[in-house]
Amino acid sequence: MNGRPSSQLYLGLACSVLASCLFAFLPWYIHFFPLEAHSGNWLAAQRILWSSGLMLLLLSFTGQLPSLVRLLLDWRTWPRLWASALLVGMQFWVFIWAPANGQTLAVALGYFSLPIILVLVGRFVYQENLNSMQWAAVSLAGGGVAYAYLLAEGLSWVMLLVAFGYPLYFMLRRKYALPGHIAFSIDNLLLLPLAIAYLCFNLPPVWSAETSLTLFVDYPWIYYLGLGIAGTIPMLLFLAASNRLPLSLFGLMGYLEPLLVFAVGWLLGERLSPEQWPTYILIVLALLLLAFDGGKRSLQGRISIKAYK
Repeated sequence: MNGRPSSQLYLGLACSVLASCLFAFLPWYIHFFPLEAHSGNWLAAQRILWSSGLMLLLLSFTGQLPSLVRLLLDWRTWPRLWASALLVGMQFWVFIWAPANGQTLAVALGYFSLPIILVLVGRFVYQENLNSMQWAAVSLAGGGVAYAYLLAEGLSWVMLLVAFGYPLYFMLRRKYALPGHIAFSIDNLLLLPLAIAYLCFNLPPVWSAETSLTLFVDYPWIYYLGLGIAGTIPMLLFLAASNRLPLSLFGLMGYLEPLLVFAVGWLLGERLSPEQWPTYILIVLALLLLAFDGGKRSLQGRISIKAYK
C-alpha cells in the first residue's frame, strides 16, 4: 500500500466501519415506511431535502457557509460539481428505490461488486500495491461475487449502476479534492431542486398505522428528519474514509456493509436459501483475512516503535 500516516489510516478505517454500521441501519429504518407505489422515489427525494437542510445548519453553525457559497458562485466549477452530484444522486435514489421495487438482489449484487471494482481502480489507476494476504482476500470475495452472478438472471442495469457509478464518483472527488462535508453539501443542494419538483408534483404515499409507528403516521416530518439524519451521517463518514484510505483498502472494507445489511435483514425475518450461503461465507473469510492482516501490521508497528525507543 502507498505510505500514509498511521493515524490517518486508523481514522479512515474507523470511519469506514462506523459508516458501514450506520448504512446497515438505513434499511431497518425504511422498513417502518409502508412501501407502496412510488414510495421509493418519495423517500429518496425526502432524504435529499432533509440532508440539504441539515448540512446548511451544520455549515452555518461552523461558519463555513461562505466557503460553500463561493464554490457555488464560481460557474467554472459547475460541470464537475454537477457531474459529482448526478453520480452520487443516482446512488441515493437506487439504494432506496430498488428494494421498494423488487430489485433487492440486483442492488445487493451491485454492492458486492463495488469493492472489487474499487480495488481494481486503486491498483491499475492509482498504482496502489496489495500484499499477498490482501490479494487472497480479493480472490475470495471475487469468488463469492462470481458465484452470486451465477445465481442471478443476467446483469441488470441496477447492478451496473451501483458497481460502476460509485468508483467514478470517488475518482472525481479525488481529482477535485474538497472537504467531505462541503462536497456532500454541494451534492445535495444541486439535487435539491429535482427533489422538490418531484415532491410538489406527486402525492405522498398513504401512511398505514398497521405497518408503521403511530408517531410517524401522526407526525411524518419526524420520520423524514430521521431519514435525513440516517442518510447524512454515514455518508459523511464514508467520504472521510475514502479520503484517508488507499482506494483498494477502502474498497475491500466495503464488504462489511452488505454483511451488516444481511444481519439487519436476518433480524427482520429474512433468510438465505442454501445456495446463497457460499457467497457470504467467502466474503466473511475475506474480511477475516483483512482483519488478520490489519492486526499483524498493527503489531509489527508497535514492535518497531518499541525497538526504536
